[in-house]
Amino acid sequence: MIYKIKAMSKKYGKKYVLKNINLEIEKNEKVVIIGPSGSGKSTFLRCLNTLEDVSSGAVYFNDLKLNKHFYKKIQGKIGMVFQSFQLFDNMTVLENITLAPVLNKVMSKEEAKSVARMYLKQIHLKGKEDFYPRDLSGGEKQRVAIIRTLMMNPDVILFDEPTSALDPEMTNEVLMLITEVSKKNITMIIVTHEIDFAKNIATRVLFMDRGRIVEDDCPEKIFNHPKSIRLQQFLNSRN
Repeated sequence: MIYKIKAMSKKYGKKYVLKNINLEIEKNEKVVIIGPSGSGKSTFLRCLNTLEDVSSGAVYFNDLKLNKHFYKKIQGKIGMVFQSFQLFDNMTVLENITLAPVLNKVMSKEEAKSVARMYLKQIHLKGKEDFYPRDLSGGEKQRVAIIRTLMMNPDVILFDEPTSALDPEMTNEVLMLITEVSKKNITMIIVTHEIDFAKNIATRVLFMDRGRIVEDDCPEKIFNHPKSIRLQQFLNSRN
């Protein structure tokens, strides 16, 4: 088991964003989270990565109870891909990709450059090592961001709506790369509004609404046999 979540809640002031979530996620699962805007999906991911402390309850990662004080212990083991790319504008593509593994002594500088060039060739960005983020399209930036995360050899990657800022053509490029990554021996937790993508990649789907997990099942049951009226309404709204 990679994550164990016990009675986790998160609130800002008096407003609860997440309410009493209990969940276990096994290693190598591909978990997709769907739900309406404002249902707590992104906050949930941030709590899994210590970017947010929980208000009550607990999150365990590989049996370690998470909070911001333990960030160093999990650094590199939990990767996160944001919808806004989070690349350093003053660094080249190659520098963006190799910075973390070199600083954290995951790889030597030369090894990191070699692996980065291999990845860039695989995602059809060979020749853009010395480009800056401003020289890239949105889809190219997101592909670089995903490769940057892979360079740390994480146990799990969290994807927070990685295609929400992209046009349809760029969206397909990024989804294809995520699909390739899913074939690796790695746990993935993906927040997305791309229902067809969710059907194809997920081993398990969570439907969230108003800070709670309303349904948790395999893709076939979630999409073809939804139990709750709320999930039925949500899926109908996506058609």
